[in-house]
Amino acid sequence: MEKGMYKMDNIENIGTRRELLVDEYFIHSTTAKLVLHQPTKQEICFRFDAPYEGTQTGYQVIIHDGEKYRLYYTAKDSTSPDGKKYFRDRPRYVCCIESTDGTNWVRPSLGIIEYENSKDNNIVFDKTEYDNTTKLDNFIPFIDTNPSCPADQKYKAFEGGWGRLSVYKSSDGYHWTPMFDKPLSIEGTFDSSNLAFWDPYRQKYWAYVRSFHNPDTDLTLSDVKNTVSNGIRDISWCESGDFINWSAPQMLDFGNSPDIPLYSSSITQYYRAPHMFIGFPMRYIEREWSSSYDQMSDPIHRKNRMKHDPRYGLALTDCVFMSSRDGKSWRRTEEAYLRPGIANEYNWIYGDGDISIGMCETESSVKGEPKEISVYSCEKYWKDSIELRRYTIRPDGFMSLYADGKGHETSTKTFVFEGNSLTLNVSTTIIGGMKIEFQDISGNTIEGYSLSDCDEIIGDRLDYTVSWKGSKDISVLAGRPVRMRFYMKDVNLYSFKFEK
Repeated sequence: MEKGMYKMDNIENIGTRRELLVDEYFIHSTTAKLVLHQPTKQEICFRFDAPYEGTQTGYQVIIHDGEKYRLYYTAKDSTSPDGKKYFRDRPRYVCCIESTDGTNWVRPSLGIIEYENSKDNNIVFDKTEYDNTTKLDNFIPFIDTNPSCPADQKYKAFEGGWGRLSVYKSSDGYHWTPMFDKPLSIEGTFDSSNLAFWDPYRQKYWAYVRSFHNPDTDLTLSDVKNTVSNGIRDISWCESGDFINWSAPQMLDFGNSPDIPLYSSSITQYYRAPHMFIGFPMRYIEREWSSSYDQMSDPIHRKNRMKHDPRYGLALTDCVFMSSRDGKSWRRTEEAYLRPGIANEYNWIYGDGDISIGMCETESSVKGEPKEISVYSCEKYWKDSIELRRYTIRPDGFMSLYADGKGHETSTKTFVFEGNSLTLNVSTTIIGGMKIEFQDISGNTIEGYSLSDCDEIIGDRLDYTVSWKGSKDISVLAGRPVRMRFYMKDVNLYSFKFEK
């Protein structure tokens, strides 16, 4: 049974965990609607212009270790500024930049890997030191929070290439060595971001890896590997108790959502509600050439790239938002979370929308406002030094339950909670507002906690404490099955949490 959860006559006890309004899980009925909130574009916070970096630098991963954030990425130069040359044989390295605030990033001189007769650089991994026979495609590290993890394996990383997934370990996140003498026995293609992490709630490791499938034929995975144009890129999950033996990969279950190509996942457990999984999968599409491409960025450069491979010009990417409560079944938006944006000379390309794995908590640029969440995405693929763009999100602000000015009602499913007060992450307008009623298991209003008893909820706070006739104490309701009824007018409700 998951931490903080148990069943009472098939009624879930949510304890004091934070519940996000990113799905229909707690909604019994509503006339309001769930809406997606795109992140806010901020500054360019780093430029990857070292001589070993270039036009295919990416796969950014955020790790919070103590008082410092680290951003890992793979560094590679692939095309000349005019797109006429493709540097297929240039090496790919793994590098690290650091920050104490998630806004200002520096390139440390680590003295680990030699590049052009100098170790004055931020390179942490060169695969050729261990293996010259296979190429590095991606390297996704994480901190292993499993209490039984040995000290020399505090950092682990999936290192992937076509049809091969290896594991490296490190005690400090800088010096890496192979963890096993051969790749993992997991089936997949692995030619994109492959990630793993320890789940303290479910006491197991999760892995989310790249694969292909074909919905129209009986092609096997081996067939699809050899005929990539026939396959649909997908994300598969598997699990392990020891990071050695893994279950067979299974595709993420999106229910009745369309079967579309997903390039990478950027999945993480959300730190404010760690029972929840969220992800920013990159969508991938290739169209036939048409005059529409001439309306996008730099058609001359696009056509030069296509001489190396048609998809270098035809492929386009963006990303969507998805969430899960079990790591297997996912709710995915069909609306873009991060679009390529208004056309400029660098966007509408294969590479847009690659959001970082992980996030930072950063100070707001507006004095007096609470901290925000920052995520990062790379720009200027194919033709210039890659730049790292920061985007900000209201805490819990990926989606919300939204009621317009007409006024709407929502009833939740029955649940049990612990604690003595109810807080909301909520935003109203000056003429809008919200009220909450508690009902018993049969739907009858509980005396003292009706809509008319509820003091109107007005304002914009991450931690608005609800009161009824001036009292915030709801301890009398703790431990018994209840449901909530919301009346909302011109309101966004992002999350709720019962507090002790």
